[in-house]
Amino acid sequence: MSNATASPRAAAVTLIAMCAGLVVPVGAVAYPQNAPQTPPATAPAPSGQATDDPATAPAASPAAPAAKQKGQGEDPRLERTRARTPRPNAREAADAPAGREPADPVQEGAIDAPPPITVTPQRLDFGFMLPNTNARGTVTLTNGGTASVTLLSVTPSCKCTTITDAAGVTIEPGKSFVIETELSGAPMQGIRRSQLKIIAKGYARPINVAVQGEVALPVRAVPAYINLVGERARAGETIIESTDGTPFRVLSVNGKPATLVPQEAPGDMHPRHKLAWSFPEGEAIGDFWIVETDHPSCALVDVRIRNANPIKRPVLRMREYRINAGRIDPVEGVRIEVQSKDATTPFDVVSVKGGVACPVTAELIESHAEDEGMVAVIQLKPLPDARGFFADTLIVGTGGKLQELDLFGTIRPKPEGAAAPAPAAAPAVPVTAP
Repeated sequence: MSNATASPRAAAVTLIAMCAGLVVPVGAVAYPQNAPQTPPATAPAPSGQATDDPATAPAASPAAPAAKQKGQGEDPRLERTRARTPRPNAREAADAPAGREPADPVQEGAIDAPPPITVTPQRLDFGFMLPNTNARGTVTLTNGGTASVTLLSVTPSCKCTTITDAAGVTIEPGKSFVIETELSGAPMQGIRRSQLKIIAKGYARPINVAVQGEVALPVRAVPAYINLVGERARAGETIIESTDGTPFRVLSVNGKPATLVPQEAPGDMHPRHKLAWSFPEGEAIGDFWIVETDHPSCALVDVRIRNANPIKRPVLRMREYRINAGRIDPVEGVRIEVQSKDATTPFDVVSVKGGVACPVTAELIESHAEDEGMVAVIQLKPLPDARGFFADTLIVGTGGKLQELDLFGTIRPKPEGAAAPAPAAAPAVPVTAP
């Protein structure tokens, strides 16, 4: 048979086969019948970038079998969904409401309702917490139903919260079970949020209990930071108030006279002050805006400034990277402690970066290991006639590694014979704790 005769017949056979699903056009992917349909390997999209049409990856070398790609054997739309869905960071995950969390496993025959448990309190608010301190309280679960309730799990949403193990506990009708709850404080000021999720056997919906506390010094700033990132205003106002209602004076801001709003007479004492701040264009911006007060329990309030300064890469993993030394006695000085969570040998280097320009000297008294890491006890000693606010850099070292820490304090004698000011009404903020 001639080629001229065979070509039309071959074309007809091909067309019939295509209609029957036996042959695919050139460039398409053929899947054997009754076999899993595996999509072609695709190159992953760049991090943080969504794509609807995955690019084709280069062909694998014939000498080596092709490596199995992530998602192989699945609907290719799943891979595009993964690319579109950003993962929340740790802070977002800790503060996220229950609606953003993955769905709980479905229990066969479970009632589509939360268990008949009354929670007291419904919201555990520890109020104000000093930095690096823990707050403890209780959550009471009372069975208000007519049948016993068995707890499958009670889990916190944040590692900052530890609780009594309640898995497997059965609460009889009319009886209660108490969950001991502890919220750990942080070095930096701000609100700590967590959530307890209570899941009971036979009930499809959980009970959520909010847990929170505000890490603050006896004098706090509202808001707790100044944001200068991006096109933010470079001038504004911040409230400085005592958490216990004690009146106080504002002595300085970063060692300079404070701008009070409205203008107050020098020496006026109040439990709350409004201060104006301004950072003109072209002016160097530090990482802290530090308010000096004569409050008996809080000489310095450090307000962090969010700015575009390069991030300082830590050499040692420290408990905190800024040291608020507070009020330093001109004669006796003050002792401070720093802690590294990953140091394995005692600290052996302590100095101040400013050298003779710094109004204090630093001396290592001793170093020892504790449960949470290696600790250095340091004596800060003022130079003769040194007075007032200062800011410098403290350098500590262990195992051949040196770490720089922000250091600030105020050198002032403690008032002698002066009566403590009478407390005024506390600020209108939630300070209740169970």
